[in-house]
Amino acid sequence: MASRAKTEYKAASVIVLNLRLRHLTSLHGRISLGRLFQKQLFSALALALAMSATAARRAAIEPLPRVVLFQMRLRNGLRAVLAPRGHSGVVTLEAWYHVGSKNEAPGMTGFAHLFEHLMFDGTPQVGRGEFSRYIVNAGGIDNAYTTVDATVFWETMPSDTLPVALWLEANRMRHLSITRSAFNTERHVVEDERRYRLESQPYGKMIEELYHTAFKVSPYRHLPIGSMKDLERARLAEVKQFYDTYYVPNNATLIVTGDFSTTQAESLIRKYFGELKAGSRPISRQIPQEPRQTHERIVSLHLRVALPAFVMGFHIPADGTADSYPLRLMANILSEGKSSLFYRRMVYDPPMALEAEGQGNFTEDPNLFLIFAVMNSGYSAAHGEAAVRSILESLKQRPPSPTVLEKAKRQIIFRMARNLETSRRLAEELGDDAVILKDPRLANSAIQRFLAISPRDIQRVARKYFSWRNLTLIQVDPRR
Repeated sequence: MASRAKTEYKAASVIVLNLRLRHLTSLHGRISLGRLFQKQLFSALALALAMSATAARRAAIEPLPRVVLFQMRLRNGLRAVLAPRGHSGVVTLEAWYHVGSKNEAPGMTGFAHLFEHLMFDGTPQVGRGEFSRYIVNAGGIDNAYTTVDATVFWETMPSDTLPVALWLEANRMRHLSITRSAFNTERHVVEDERRYRLESQPYGKMIEELYHTAFKVSPYRHLPIGSMKDLERARLAEVKQFYDTYYVPNNATLIVTGDFSTTQAESLIRKYFGELKAGSRPISRQIPQEPRQTHERIVSLHLRVALPAFVMGFHIPADGTADSYPLRLMANILSEGKSSLFYRRMVYDPPMALEAEGQGNFTEDPNLFLIFAVMNSGYSAAHGEAAVRSILESLKQRPPSPTVLEKAKRQIIFRMARNLETSRRLAEELGDDAVILKDPRLANSAIQRFLAISPRDIQRVARKYFSWRNLTLIQVDPRR
């Protein structure tokens, strides 16, 4: 029983970590390829952390190296953000398509995720499976992932092979071979992935049930991985139409980071992407707005699991809004490290939970703040729920101390420093800022927004968003 419980706890934690990354699809691995400016970053960070709270407020902004950005836009609507830095000999290219699962029409869920796979199936110039072979033979790695808001393809490789990556991305942007054979093959791959990631995981049904219950009209109510039924009845013509609508220059943003010449990169982008035709199909950015939730929603599941568990979802605003910053800090206060509220009052003393954590799922449109716990033997989900309610109520009644908030801010600063560490991490940060938040310059200014948050701001968002009528609760009890 203990072994099984440990395995199921690990599986459940993976689900939550995937949600933290805003997707439940095929992110096959994030590989660090070296560290850019590591010594500069972490010596500066150590200095900031050693200062008093007041001094850290004044100095924490400056130690993080400023990201120098160059932006360009082609006549066909393609946008590019270039961030040259260092002499590592490594460059990362990311192609961000502003299409995710929220753009899928009813009955067509899973299409964005399907294209994450189809885009590797070749063009008239590049055979099936050869895209990655080009990258590997050039000494690089590549991958892709799908979120509710975007689909991202990336390559990290030696700097002198940047032309290869740009040519390949341009080639598949408008020349993808969408054959019935490729479509059927990748559809089965996606179906298998759904079985593995959701249906065969002990607590896998929790997240899907949470989103289906918490959202009634928002397209966030279905996960990027899609449904079996929709994939089975999908027609090839519909898939091609999806490609012609969203995989076009005027719906794409290129991010280039690392050791490269901006002049050369601009020239190559114009050479390979400039002749591609813009898409002619209209793309609507308006999605149905979820009505305000007026009462607590509770669903109980009885699954073949060893231990009770629960997940809470509170509606929160979109990423980049004013309240998203104190909510991110609140997540750290709740569950970051052994001094966090959840760890001290649920995992350590008393040891009622194997794991308890809270994390905002911040996306382009309003989403959920998730609180998840797997209970220890001898404790029910109700014990954990009562503890969470007590902790949240305490934050509503009394703001965190300046010391606790300062620690949360330092954790955020550390995370932002890590995002500057490699070309890969920096590219992902800039892509999210450019496409989802509409401003890549946030990489240089977001830290100020965190530092401006006060303890009263934490209390205010706790009162505003963590009301019980705003809660959707999924309880899981072992099936007897």
